[in-house]
Amino acid sequence: MSHVFLEMSMTLDGFTAGQGVSLERPLGIDGDCVHEWLRNSVFSGAAPRDDRSGVDDRESDEVDRRARAAMFESTGAFVIGRRTFDVGEGPWGDDPVFGGRPCFVVTSREREPFSRGGSRYEFVTGGVREAVGRASAAASAASVCIMGGADVARQALAADLVDEVRLHLAPFLLGGGSRLFPDASGHRVDLGPESVEQGALATHLRYRVLRSAG
Repeated sequence: MSHVFLEMSMTLDGFTAGQGVSLERPLGIDGDCVHEWLRNSVFSGAAPRDDRSGVDDRESDEVDRRARAAMFESTGAFVIGRRTFDVGEGPWGDDPVFGGRPCFVVTSREREPFSRGGSRYEFVTGGVREAVGRASAAASAASVCIMGGADVARQALAADLVDEVRLHLAPFLLGGGSRLFPDASGHRVDLGPESVEQGALATHLRYRVLRSAG
């Protein structure tokens, strides 16, 4: 199976989206702050912003841009949840959101595959393990990226499908919404630190998932 990594942005208090996620508010009420670093890294000529990093603007902006680029540089396929797809389909439009890579949507509702923005979307009703397996086959020797939403991320971790965890911490306390890690998950995952980088609008953390030799 391909190398599988989990890519998630969240606030300092652990929320990946605000309350009231809907088609009108894909990240919920006040949830846009979760992906502020990502939007800024896409648009290098973005409007002036308040720098929260305390380091040189150009250097910290470059850290955010590198973190975004790393999502794609070794990735052959993506796995997402159905809610992420449903709220994103409209805003994404025909943009190449997934860089032309195939995308596998974990869902309980069947839908015919289709192509848009250079990517083929396939809907997998057999659970996250099947989705990752199909994504791995499509990715060949490249990596599989699991991104959005929190429920699919937790399922993948609980099923021991993830080799690496990449977290992007936005400097906000959102106060409510969808948590990546609830108070009690019932499943322990041991992580080994790989790197920490401070960007202009997020702190980027990378961990490898530790597995016992047996």
